[in-house]
Amino acid sequence: MKPDPGHADIKALRTYVEAVAVLLHVEPAACWSEHSSPSTAYVALADRCPRHADRFLMLQWAEDTGWCLALEPQGAEEPVVLAHWPKPVRPAAVVVARRVRQALAELARPRENATRSRQDCGLKPAADLPERRRNARGSNGRYPPAPAPGVS
Repeated sequence: MKPDPGHADIKALRTYVEAVAVLLHVEPAACWSEHSSPSTAYVALADRCPRHADRFLMLQWAEDTGWCLALEPQGAEEPVVLAHWPKPVRPAAVVVARRVRQALAELARPRENATRSRQDCGLKPAADLPERRRNARGSNGRYPPAPAPGVS
């Protein structure tokens, strides 16, 4: 029996997304990928950061838009994109992890007149991962959604 012709692509995408997750100290079980047109991926980042203490973070990828760091959506809302890296669309996993850590460090910096104390933005798998995966797609059924105006 011949394997499915797309099997190698599916496996390569899954391996890539899991490599990103591991570099961010996230268990592979907290990530998801789908080889389709366009292919997409999701990594659940369980901890919250100070500027959005009531929201979890997620990392998303699509083969036509690249990677983005976003707030997990609540209900039917679109994910709020905090950082977007469209080029290259599929950089090395270590590059993605470095960009995410840099973005999290920026988010962790105290803002002027901030009332919250500085908190850690560390990463770990979330207990509510299945629900978060269902909510990760934008209203158009795809992710990542378009970044918010003024977000790069």
